[in-house]
Amino acid sequence: MTQSPTTLCLVRHGETDWNRAERIQGSTDIPLNEAGREQARATAAALADERWDIIVASPLSRATETAEIIAAEVGIEIVHPEADLSERAFGEAEGIRSAERRTRYPDGLIPGAESWDHVRGRALGAIERIRSRWSGKRVIAVSHGGTIINLLDLLSGGVFGPSRSRLDNAAMSLIEYDGAWRVRWCNRTGTPATPEPA
Repeated sequence: MTQSPTTLCLVRHGETDWNRAERIQGSTDIPLNEAGREQARATAAALADERWDIIVASPLSRATETAEIIAAEVGIEIVHPEADLSERAFGEAEGIRSAERRTRYPDGLIPGAESWDHVRGRALGAIERIRSRWSGKRVIAVSHGGTIINLLDLLSGGVFGPSRSRLDNAAMSLIEYDGAWRVRWCNRTGTPATPEPA
């Protein structure tokens, strides 16, 4: 009997106040704002149309809360922490606006920042552990924009990547392992409910 492929839906966390202000979060633990919670609910509604077995998340609260909202909607009770799905540590750039970062560090060398090679390596290690532990299962993994897009870059051989693809808050990207990891699609979002008129 042929085993089913391992399917991973990579979800970027919902919006935070720092996302809205275009501040670099990195390893700083910034919570979701209300728009981010609504985005997470919309993503949860989209994911609830299919069967999912397990949900894992970065331990940063913006990812964990996104995962908890999704878990409640799709009927998964436990969110499993996975530290290697955390966002890149941006060192001295954390808290500043993206435009200021480009001005202050035009060569991209930020004191105290984690290398992107290290981010890709640990993210790959995380999905390999997930595949080993839950082989053949359908897994939701809530992570961060920089981590996900660099992992997709690695798995797709550059088809998807930081300079070619965008990841919206609470966007979903699907990867699958059936002898090798393949990126099936990238950056799909749920549609937030339209507010009732006042």
